[in-house]
Amino acid sequence: MTDSAELFKRLFKTDELTDTEKQQCKLACSIAIEALNLPNLSIVRSVDVALILANVKVDIPTLIATLLSDANVAHLYDAEFIDQHFDLAISPLVMGIRRLNQFKELNVAQRSDVQHERLRQMLLAMTSDIRIMLVKLAYRVARLRHLKFEDDATRHQVAAETQLVFAPLANRLGIAQLKWELEDLAFRYLHPNEYKRIALLLQDKRDEREIYIQSIISTLQGLLNQHAISAKISGRPKHIYSIWKKMSHKHVSIDALYDLRAVRIYVDNIPLCYEVLGLIHSHWSYVKQEFDDYIASPKENGYQSIHTVIIGPEHKTVEIQIRTHEMHRHAEYGVAAHWRYKEGGKNFDSNLERSISNVRQLLENNDDPEVFKEISTELQCKHIYVFTPKNEIITLRQGATPLDFAYTIHTELGHRCRGVKVNGRIQPLSYALQTGDKIEVLTVKQGDPIRNWLNPNLGYLTSSSARNKVRSWFNKQNKSQNIQAGEIIFKREIKRLNALRVNVKLLLQRFKLNAEEELFEAIGKGQISDRQLSKVIQENIHPLHKATGVKFTPRFDDLTKEPIAYVVGAANLRTQLAPCCQPQLGDDIVGFVTRGRGVTVHRSDCANMLNLSHEDLQRIIEVSWSAEEPQPECFTAELTISAFDRKGLLRDVMGVLTEMDINLTDCMTHTDSAERSVQMVLSLEIDSNTQLSDVLDQVERVKNIEAASITKI
Repeated sequence: MTDSAELFKRLFKTDELTDTEKQQCKLACSIAIEALNLPNLSIVRSVDVALILANVKVDIPTLIATLLSDANVAHLYDAEFIDQHFDLAISPLVMGIRRLNQFKELNVAQRSDVQHERLRQMLLAMTSDIRIMLVKLAYRVARLRHLKFEDDATRHQVAAETQLVFAPLANRLGIAQLKWELEDLAFRYLHPNEYKRIALLLQDKRDEREIYIQSIISTLQGLLNQHAISAKISGRPKHIYSIWKKMSHKHVSIDALYDLRAVRIYVDNIPLCYEVLGLIHSHWSYVKQEFDDYIASPKENGYQSIHTVIIGPEHKTVEIQIRTHEMHRHAEYGVAAHWRYKEGGKNFDSNLERSISNVRQLLENNDDPEVFKEISTELQCKHIYVFTPKNEIITLRQGATPLDFAYTIHTELGHRCRGVKVNGRIQPLSYALQTGDKIEVLTVKQGDPIRNWLNPNLGYLTSSSARNKVRSWFNKQNKSQNIQAGEIIFKREIKRLNALRVNVKLLLQRFKLNAEEELFEAIGKGQISDRQLSKVIQENIHPLHKATGVKFTPRFDDLTKEPIAYVVGAANLRTQLAPCCQPQLGDDIVGFVTRGRGVTVHRSDCANMLNLSHEDLQRIIEVSWSAEEPQPECFTAELTISAFDRKGLLRDVMGVLTEMDINLTDCMTHTDSAERSVQMVLSLEIDSNTQLSDVLDQVERVKNIEAASITKI
């Protein structure tokens, strides 16, 4: 096709477009035609993909974005151009499609089933809009249609990747129109002889079988209407790959398969299932040995439905399944969903699974293109998927850092890590990794972990397992080393917080220790974290900080208010009462830091708290009761900063303070032009719930800052 006007007519219904939409659609068509006449950067053209998607009945923005996604014109039409000439919703779609298309064929033959599943999940996690994945699948269909012009090795590689990655994705998303063609074309090149054999055995072509199915559906609909039964009916002819798979699994010939043509009927309740069954059996003969009642006797995974095989016109068999709408939802989206077992989905990301389930329910049997606007939201995912230098995919939690990655690969790799390259560029160890990143860890021959890695404010480690590996290393060091290291950390915090007159005996009492050496050893081992230490020091030097920790004793009139528990020293943190022990107002309570659900408040004598592991004991924090959220008092502090001068330094420091909700009351700066150094003295108004060490840690993370300390309180 070389004419943009002809392409426009084939893709769009002119009478349904506004004048602005017509203009944008025509421009997209002309750009796609322009791409056809440029030197090929990719085998597949966006024109071919758009024509495939037109049959799937996608929305107009998806068709426009597809036309603009051609690799041949990516360098000519960037995001800025697209924003200027098209709706703002188009550019993110185009960029997302281009990004997915940058992933070239990967050698899936050398990957394990786990790696195949991670690759599928990674592609979904990279999809900010479900329409992007839909376009990617259409690109793959077009790629398969071109395979006949390529060499055998390329055919096999692309077909294998399709069968193991893209066809399961189409199945998972419920896009049957693309799934069956992906499976059949991949099968054609992976098993050409078997493909030809099955094709010859099928006496009628797919389109003829589809016409036959529609005639059965029409007859069924009329039959049910006569008896005033409301039902939804769908049908599909089995495609070549699924026929071959069933023949291989059952070790039977094609003549023994009764479900080459299949229909499903959905009704409101179980009695209607049996009433519909009776009508069907009274209208057609049926194959008795193929009758199964999975409503009366559900499968082990909870699947329920009635299966029967009728003898239809021309003596052709048709499988009919009858179920309620609720049974169907359970079969497709609940624990009975077959794709989880076929595709290794039992370790699937639960957040992503819920998103996909919503998408499937919206897409299923929906011919309205507007449905794509309803589902054009980001797929929710709690994981990221990154590559090793050898292209192995590693699963990490959202927010993971290169150091988390190193410890995930091997403990020793984490210990010896001193730098990292992400996508070929040096990045800090606290860099937040993104799905699709390729990571190379830079190590020293002999190296030990660094204590700062355990400081949560510095953002080196987000994984509890990685932090435990670092703590374990320090715990294994000899006593004198830990005492020495702990003393260094203790003195550093004393200096940073300007707490030279701190009462060490009160600190020992607070940590239930008997001697300074015990305190230093606990700090050196990581049993007392930097944050815990600085919190107690701050309580000791500034009584306001611990004033909020006084246990609340309710008065009679307070009992009319709904009691809440708050975290001592951080009243704004979210808390919830534990259902296991159901603490009541006035009970002795403790807080347990959960993963992703804030702080759960338990009674102090709760069995779950008394039986915690050593690791989980580190997640216990102080909480207290209040009839209303406590209002923190404020105090003033003087912050001194030493830094190398650069543009925007003060602005960035101010940004940190603003983010931490700290009020700046005075600021003095002195710049030494010769040394290019800066000294800042900032007067701050801080509420009693804010930890000074957190302020110092966040300020010290600002680029060019050498040191920060509290010089006056």
